[in-house]
Amino acid sequence: MGSAHILLPLFALISPFFIWPIEQLLPYPYLVEEMVKLGFVLTVLVLPSKTAQLKLLITVTLLFTLSETVFYLINFYQNQSATGVILLRLALTYGLHLVTVLLMWSLANWNRYLLPLGLILAVLIHYFYNLFSGVLLGYPT
Repeated sequence: MGSAHILLPLFALISPFFIWPIEQLLPYPYLVEEMVKLGFVLTVLVLPSKTAQLKLLITVTLLFTLSETVFYLINFYQNQSATGVILLRLALTYGLHLVTVLLMWSLANWNRYLLPLGLILAVLIHYFYNLFSGVLLGYPT
């Protein structure tokens, strides 16, 4: 396993802190986050085993979600104080990130030329998640 794969979990942990300023300038979090996750997918695709690719993607997605939730936790508690909502957000957000990453990865493994389609679909899924999760959870996204 190359150094990029060893560092990928660390990058997943710190990437929400780099994404936040970009999202302040470019207010399209669904696009910015999916581009970062596309980087995760491209990084693992060079691994020879699909099982190894999948395990690393699941791990990286979980770390990304945990870090993102901790990062936004401070802002969330300034607006609300329901711990249950945070846990629900964590579960739903992990599901979102896992689905979009696995969609891109699956299409890329089927045919590399389908990766742009996977990115477009992931962005659309993330967009609609953001649109409806604010209503469901009672907070703006």
